[in-house]
Amino acid sequence: MNGIFITGTDTNVGKTYIACKISEALISQGIRVNPRKPIESGCQLIDNELIPDDALKLKIASQSKETLDIICPHRFQQAISPARAAQLNNQNITIEQLAQACTSQVKDNDFLLVEGAGGFYSPICKNALNADLAQALNLPVLLVSENRVGTINQVLLCLNAIEQKKLTVKAIVLNQISETDITDNITELSQLTSLPIFLLNGNNSISEIANTLLK
Repeated sequence: MNGIFITGTDTNVGKTYIACKISEALISQGIRVNPRKPIESGCQLIDNELIPDDALKLKIASQSKETLDIICPHRFQQAISPARAAQLNNQNITIEQLAQACTSQVKDNDFLLVEGAGGFYSPICKNALNADLAQALNLPVLLVSENRVGTINQVLLCLNAIEQKKLTVKAIVLNQISETDITDNITELSQLTSLPIFLLNGNNSISEIANTLLK
């Protein structure tokens, strides 16, 4: 299956933003993208319906005609880990259900883009982590981290965790969220890993990242 599992070193590192930009870049190349965020917490209740903001952004960016029920079937209002939110709502969601939700209605020639919830080791459902979903799908991984002091430690820890799951890492994206950057994380990380590393600061094209995912 052609696709990518987008995970982060932490929550709020820009996974959804980067996933949307990658979707747009792939769409511009004539590739059909099937976005999936199988479970999302922190949804807004609008007209008695839980609206998953991340999944909605992915749907728009990928120009998907699929419904939100397909893209994101499991939604919770509490802004906590999906695993805890499901527990509070008396829902027993399994990793098998999440994996099935990701691959359902995806055609062989489509590009499956799955965004996890939180960091690689964040709980995503009962007795399972994002890492377990990535392993169940057996997709290559795109690792996203905020570009700041402490990034190198977090990236290396996640790379080690991904390696333990016997998954392939396609690339590392350092997302420049703050305006101030006194680090040289790319240079230092390049001395510690041979993986492609990209710095996304709002001024450069994401097409190179998208092309790396297609190799």
